[in-house]
Amino acid sequence: MSEPILAPEEIEALMARVAPSEETEALFAALPPVRQPEQVDAFRFGTADEDTPKRYPMFINLQERLVEMLDEQWDELFRRDISVQLGSLESTVYKDLITVEQPQVYFVFEVDGYGRMMMTCSTDMIVAFVDAMLGGEGESTDEPQSLSPVELRLSERIAEKLATTLSTLWHPVHALDFQVYKLDDDPQFLAVTSAYEKCFSAYFEVNISDALSSQFGIHYPRSFLEPMLDNLRVTVSDEPTETDSEWTDTLIESISHTQANIHFQLDRCQIDIGTFLELKPGDFLPMKVRQNEPCTIWVEDVCMFEAKPGDKDGMLAAEIIAPIKTGG
Repeated sequence: MSEPILAPEEIEALMARVAPSEETEALFAALPPVRQPEQVDAFRFGTADEDTPKRYPMFINLQERLVEMLDEQWDELFRRDISVQLGSLESTVYKDLITVEQPQVYFVFEVDGYGRMMMTCSTDMIVAFVDAMLGGEGESTDEPQSLSPVELRLSERIAEKLATTLSTLWHPVHALDFQVYKLDDDPQFLAVTSAYEKCFSAYFEVNISDALSSQFGIHYPRSFLEPMLDNLRVTVSDEPTETDSEWTDTLIESISHTQANIHFQLDRCQIDIGTFLELKPGDFLPMKVRQNEPCTIWVEDVCMFEAKPGDKDGMLAAEIIAPIKTGG
């Protein structure tokens, strides 16, 4: 083993020669000043690598498609033009989503094998929807703080429709069966995910009437989307592609055997909630359509034909008069 270059005594002697702190400061003060730049911008760490919804083109495309689907459905519900627009896409922490001050309604959906996700709506928006469902103009009282028992019960129908819409929306990317897990205006016991889990959030603006504009958000925990992230990274291309006639023929053949729900609607009426709750067998609903006036035939949620009621071979039937909406 080699001997150290300096003995302990020599090291101690050198350390004793180091000037005290006052002398060191004086030495630096005697040096010429270092030239400073005229303008220095504040430094911020880059966020280019942050995992946000904007990095997933297919996820963005799904939210834009959802706008189209909800716009069409809600136009039918309110019987007028309802404007739905995609506001922003953000990465949020679940804890922040359930600690907001303004009153909200929380729709929690569950997909077997993937977990839960959530939709948040302002309370005034849900009140307006319930009013439209009961035949009203789709209005809301000033800043409602919570839902009544009747409004909460009817909101379950809204949630079921949203679950079907989400399943249809995601089907081209990944087959997901959304089921309503919980509906509440108190977020304390929703149990969607852990408090600090990052969520992919899409915020939407809804213009219900000139007097009422509202908003809602859809929030997917990252763990929910994890199995589908590779698919969501796919870039949506607008470039024209060659038509595959064989694929088209097969698609048309498959669609021709698809079942569709058709219902014949005689009329609608508007009654107050008190009368609605007191309805019993034998009561009559006030209709305004005369006996020979045409009614409507609906395919799923789309009004397709004018028709009049009649009978064929002793069975109730609807005779089609004219199409209302062509194509589709």
